[in-house]
Amino acid sequence: MLKGVNWIAVIVAVVLLEGLGMLWYGPLFGQAWVAALGHTPDMANQNVMMALGAVNTLIVVLGLAWLLRRAGATSVNAAIMASLAAWFFFSFTTQALEYLYMGMSLPFVAINMGYLLVSFVVAGATLALVKIGAPAGRAATA
Repeated sequence: MLKGVNWIAVIVAVVLLEGLGMLWYGPLFGQAWVAALGHTPDMANQNVMMALGAVNTLIVVLGLAWLLRRAGATSVNAAIMASLAAWFFFSFTTQALEYLYMGMSLPFVAINMGYLLVSFVVAGATLALVKIGAPAGRAATA
């Protein structure tokens, strides 16, 4: 399943998404997110949470790379469109239902959904753009 994966593109995408997450939940929306959450998250296990978050990001990017390759989405536009579809049909719908049952506030949901939306777009574009390390015959896609 991972044969032909452009690991350099995957790693670049993971690093970009981890950086985006730090900005998103830090200076950009951190205070609003904590306010919407209703309490300050327990940061006692911050290193473990960050490591698990990075592993989760790697799994998502690998899944997206596989999907883009299977869909033949080799251009940036096609990769972004496929990434938006993946976000909507899988991430948005799953999380929307979860947040609905959890009774989360609209600002909390909007911040989290916004991050995931931007993440899918950034990952898809990155996977299409990074050509270094791409296996022969596998143009642009990871």
